[in-house]
Amino acid sequence: MIDRDIIDTDKKTPVENLGQLVKSICIGFTVAMIAFLALGTCFADDNAKQVIYYCWSILAACVIVPALQFVFFTPAVIRRMAYPARLVLFGVCLYAALCALAFVFAWVSANNPGAWVTFTVVYLAILAVLTLVFNAKLSRETRELNDRLAEYRKSRETE
Repeated sequence: MIDRDIIDTDKKTPVENLGQLVKSICIGFTVAMIAFLALGTCFADDNAKQVIYYCWSILAACVIVPALQFVFFTPAVIRRMAYPARLVLFGVCLYAALCALAFVFAWVSANNPGAWVTFTVVYLAILAVLTLVFNAKLSRETRELNDRLAEYRKSRETE
């Protein structure tokens, strides 16, 4: 007999299964990369270490972004603040962190002002696009929730 407590018997949609697969791949890749970066940091030659440090800096950026999102976009740290203020503070803090990483790990040449201008313009463009995408998603979800709430209230009135 099969113990149904061990096996997930819930039917999932293909999209949910695909999402779980992608999540598992991302977790596995991250764990493997951290292990290989650690080994490379210990045993690689000097030329390879430069690339390994570059990869560590990308991992640092991937940790900084969700940490700043946690600080600025959840009530866990900052309870009351207008969304535009949160967005501006998040953008400034993230830009400062990325500039520090870019300088320390030579993502951008310190002697090339044009490269820093390009870095800044690309950062602002990405921030603007992602902000528009997340705002559109939030607006759509808010509209859907309000519609469901209105339907619920209407059904309660007819009872």
